[in-house]
Order: sequence, then C-alpha cells, then structure tokens
Amino acid sequence: MIISLGYITVPVDHDATVSRMLTGLAAQTRTEPGCVAYFVSRDLETPGRFLITENWASLEQMQTHLGLPHIGPAVEALQEMGVTELSITAYEAGDPMTMM
Repeated sequence: MIISLGYITVPVDHDATVSRMLTGLAAQTRTEPGCVAYFVSRDLETPGRFLITENWASLEQMQTHLGLPHIGPAVEALQEMGVTELSITAYEAGDPMTMM
C-alpha cells in the first residue's frame, strides 16, 4: 500500500481556480484502478496552499495515475498560474492498524 502527501501552493488570486481544478481532478482520480482514497484539503494557515492525501493499492498504480493524459495539462496550468510549490512524497506502508 502506498500513502502519499502532495503540496501545491499558488498565488492567492488563483486559489478559487485551483480549488475547482483539484475538485474535478479528485473526483476523476477516485474512479481509477488502485485508488483507495484521494483527498484535497486547504492549508488553514497558508492561503493558496493545498494538501493532497493519496492512498494507492500499489506504486505501479500510482505511477500509472501520474502518467495519465489529464495530469500533464493540470501541472502545466498550475505552472502558468505561478505555482511556487508542487511536490509529492510517497511512502510504502505496512498492514493497516486501527488506532481509534
């Protein structure tokens, strides 16, 4: 199982546009094979910053997602809006444990 954290920061004047874009991207991603969970959140302390939390059944399925035709144009759109942070860090996880 793969868990990843992604960060996107854009100038505040593009916040609403990026929010709409990420909402659509999240809905589409949740239908992809191997996507266990995909959530987009706002950083409450930093305007224009978003957190993407992903859970994939395998690294291969996450890599397939990143190579799909709609991902490249989304990254290009972020770059055109002056994205200042765009990162994804993936972690290989063991068996899940219920903590609460």
